[in-house]
Amino acid sequence: MGSRTVGDVLREVRELKERGTVQQALANYLRTYYLGRDSGKAQKQFNCEAAPVSEQVIEEIACELEEAAKEAVTFATTTLSEQYDE
Repeated sequence: MGSRTVGDVLREVRELKERGTVQQALANYLRTYYLGRDSGKAQKQFNCEAAPVSEQVIEEIACELEEAAKEAVTFATTTLSEQYDE
């Protein structure tokens, strides 16, 4: 495996940041439409085997997406920093 160029690192960082952005947007979308708010009832619901998916499962997935988004941005920042340190 050859050494990475600055262009390679910049593309990798860009992709990681894009992934983080999409993951955060999906988490926000789940929370906005599929979790009940102060009014109580969610605007939409997922069904699995003809039964609604619990809000707890949806919340857990939203949290997982947010954590993945944070990790992607952190990794991108670390990757870029390491490249400059070399």
